[in-house]
Amino acid sequence: MAAPVITSPTPGKFGFIINATCSDASSCEELLAAVPGKSIIIDSLTINNGATGTQAITIGSAEAANDVEAALIGPISMAVNSSIQWIFTHGMVLAVGKSLTVDSDDTHNLTIFAQGRIE
Repeated sequence: MAAPVITSPTPGKFGFIINATCSDASSCEELLAAVPGKSIIIDSLTINNGATGTQAITIGSAEAANDVEAALIGPISMAVNSSIQWIFTHGMVLAVGKSLTVDSDDTHNLTIFAQGRIE
C-alpha cells in the first residue's frame, strides 16, 4: 500500500480542491481529513483509472478495517485509461465528522480530483 500524493490547489473563492494520485488504494486511503462538527460537501468529483489495469473503485465516507466505512459511490468497475465525472448541483454531503476516502479492489494507479466545501 502506498499513501496517495495529494495536492491542494487554492480555490478562487472558498472551499477546497484536491488532486490525489494513488499507486495502490487497495487498503482504503484518506483523501480529505474529517473536520470535527462539520460535513465535507463534494460539488464535483472525477475518478481516473490509470494505464496499468482494470479495477473497481469506491468513494467512501471514513475508513473501517482497511475499507470504506460507508460507500458513497461504487464500487465502479473501470477499464484502463478511463475516467468518470460527477457534478453534484447541491453537493454530496458526507456525515458530520467523517473523512473522504477511496478504496480499490486492485493495486493499479488512479487519480481522484474533487472540489467542494466544508460546512
